[in-house]
Amino acid sequence: MLRKPVSVRNTNIVIGTTFRIDLSLAYESFGYHASMINKTCNFYKYASYINGEAQHHLNIDDVVTIQVADYGESYAVIKGIFKHKSNDGYFYPFIYVDWFEDVDKNHDKLDCPIFVLRHDDFYRNIFPLTVVDKVQKVHFVHNCNARCKDNHNSENKRYLKNDFFFKAI
Repeated sequence: MLRKPVSVRNTNIVIGTTFRIDLSLAYESFGYHASMINKTCNFYKYASYINGEAQHHLNIDDVVTIQVADYGESYAVIKGIFKHKSNDGYFYPFIYVDWFEDVDKNHDKLDCPIFVLRHDDFYRNIFPLTVVDKVQKVHFVHNCNARCKDNHNSENKRYLKNDFFFKAI
């Protein structure tokens, strides 16, 4: 179930050629091979769904774990939740993500792995909603620098993976 519609202008997602190619690849991932006739996407703030016996709740800016072939467990931030009407007339839900890239370096004092949040199309950004393995399994903290005064400096894309974060039972 998708909730709270938002305007695409409020998502900072560019719907262009790369977006449409990624969307086509997302459809192919579940066996749907066709050119896309419909171009309209409806964006939302929240999504809830049941996969097997587990219920999932996704929000914009959630950090999620996605299993990626040839890479294993990877981390991403949900930047968009949307539905698209396919050629068969049904609506399918998708997520748009920005990836965390491990720079294979640890913070000098905290000894936490450093990641860079990528805002580009080097990796695929669109996936079916159900690829999310875990929500908030990991926790990332912005690696603030001198430019981060009242808000985080948007040019600083470095984050620390908090290995000491745990979920109370």
